[in-house]
Amino acid sequence: MIVEKINTIDTTENDSDGLQQFGYQQQLNRTMGGFSSFAISFSLISVLTGIFANFNVGFQHVGGTIVWSWLLVSAGQLLVALVMADLSVRFPISGYGYQWTARLMNPHYGFFTGWFLLIQFVTGVPAISQAMAITFTGMMGFETIGWGIPLLTIGIISSVAVIHIYGIKIVSLVNNIGVYAELMGVAILIIGLLVVWFISGIISTENLFNTGNAIAAKAGGFSSFALSLLLGAWCLTGFEAAADLAEETQSPRKHVPRAVITSLVTAALAGFLIIALLMLSAGNITAAQQSNNPLLYLLQKSIGTRATAFIGIIVLMSIYACCVASMATGTRLLFSMSRDNMLPFSKYLCRVNEKRKVPQYATVVIWFFSCLVIIGFRKIEIITSVGTVAAYLGYAGIMLATIITKKNFSNADGFSLRAWRKPIQIVAMFWTLLVVAALCIPDTKIEGMEELHLPAKSALMAMLLGIVIYFVSVNKRIKKLNAGPPKI
Repeated sequence: MIVEKINTIDTTENDSDGLQQFGYQQQLNRTMGGFSSFAISFSLISVLTGIFANFNVGFQHVGGTIVWSWLLVSAGQLLVALVMADLSVRFPISGYGYQWTARLMNPHYGFFTGWFLLIQFVTGVPAISQAMAITFTGMMGFETIGWGIPLLTIGIISSVAVIHIYGIKIVSLVNNIGVYAELMGVAILIIGLLVVWFISGIISTENLFNTGNAIAAKAGGFSSFALSLLLGAWCLTGFEAAADLAEETQSPRKHVPRAVITSLVTAALAGFLIIALLMLSAGNITAAQQSNNPLLYLLQKSIGTRATAFIGIIVLMSIYACCVASMATGTRLLFSMSRDNMLPFSKYLCRVNEKRKVPQYATVVIWFFSCLVIIGFRKIEIITSVGTVAAYLGYAGIMLATIITKKNFSNADGFSLRAWRKPIQIVAMFWTLLVVAALCIPDTKIEGMEELHLPAKSALMAMLLGIVIYFVSVNKRIKKLNAGPPKI
């Protein structure tokens, strides 16, 4: 068997010259530093966004044990982050998962990995925007009927697209401000909940093991626990955003792997503390589950209405920054695949504005399909479940490629898993498949919807669309050697 060796590049060399060794010229502005790299990943994870968007569903199904489902997801995602950090040192290229798998395996494999990750962001942008719209109207006490929330969501998506068209510097500025606000909000919320819990003198941990299912009016079982994974599974994704913006990051082999790991660890720890302290200070879990908005009920009960309103303002800023980061990652992935002629209309989608150095057509396409998702799927639980399943299928594709590739890794300067690489890759792959199964197999029902298995059905539709595009267009291009990463 012939073993192909992946050449590693000295981390001290010029970033643009390093990009040329992968077959590309520097087209995007390389202006992001170490903090901006961390910020784009932390912002896309956005622990406050994830909790405000999906806490109620999981909490109503499993009560206080949602703390443990969060910890389970955190541990599994850390393994995935380690593998991605390892890959980002060797392939510091926009398009991350697509580029990694296309080069480890082949362009055919890379297309499907990239397709699932695209679905993640095409649904992620509208889901995050809708979470902001719901949070804003709830804080203001507005009555939302008909198309009120969808139209506000489309307005948020449009404003984010305009920011992106004006360049990565504006994107980084808005995102950095949002991250500072979120870090401050997380710290204030944790300290506030801790003080309230300490002053109350109630040290019982009974709520952490409460498994009540308020919807079924009985103790939650396996299906309920599986659905509760959606909170962590949807929230603790996006840490790979730093890798997708590697071509716009200075010294990417140094900053990107650090950003991938530290953003996940920070968000996982912060989320655990927030959820655990909410449960410890919740009092009657059943009463909280039966309220109209359990999260707001718990916050107002713990820290008061005014403090909750202040945290709400910070949450709005965090959610907006998260949406900015999500569109940044999605547009760069779309740009990278189109640059390699892997999608219909690639010659247009890969064009970069010469003045602002941004993939403007890719931005418009992400905006258009994000708005279309809001029009077609108006319920946030459906949108987030579709994006989550697609994301973990993409993650599984990356993990599988690292395991079965015939290309041999040499240890590069900087972050490396070294001897632990293969065991971590194998466990991480099984973890990603476990999440997909947990979201798709149980016959869980989303409130207000009659159909069961909506995540699985929606993900299947996205997969079938990708298969159609592949056989109609992409497969022919790859076979004619007109598509895929450049041959070096």
